[in-house]
Amino acid sequence: MVIKECSISSGTYMSILYRLFFVRWWWLLLLPPVVCLALTAVDTRFAFVALIVAMAMVMVSFPVLYYFALTLESRWSILEKTVTASDAGLQLDFMSEKMHQHVIPWGDIASTTVMCHCYVLRFKKNLYTFFAIPLTAFSGEEDLRRFVVLVREKIGVDNR
Repeated sequence: MVIKECSISSGTYMSILYRLFFVRWWWLLLLPPVVCLALTAVDTRFAFVALIVAMAMVMVSFPVLYYFALTLESRWSILEKTVTASDAGLQLDFMSEKMHQHVIPWGDIASTTVMCHCYVLRFKKNLYTFFAIPLTAFSGEEDLRRFVVLVREKIGVDNR
């Protein structure tokens, strides 16, 4: 199965990364401002401290997210390429001369999901590394269904 000329924008990549990150860590980012808001019962000036802490938590999360966005895997999703599914894995043939052909072995893929109009393949390497294929890259719903069944079969996920 071949998926021709597919890529996602860097904004879509970051959107997927934000969703994966905040689903897991939202409570940790809200904890300091909530504690400060609880302390407003002691002194109302803690309300201002809560706002400052909330902004600090947002600013702290940006470098962490950009750290995960600057991986080699992020370039795989963003650059224009042709994806070919084979027995060895997903072969990526990039249109850019600076990128070499790459194969993602089936054993490196942990799970799949649909997010931000993309079919997202999450890697075992790290919770926040993934490969995204836009749903518009498939010629139709049947083509997408066949690809999903193939990927799930290869990574050992039940197709029921």
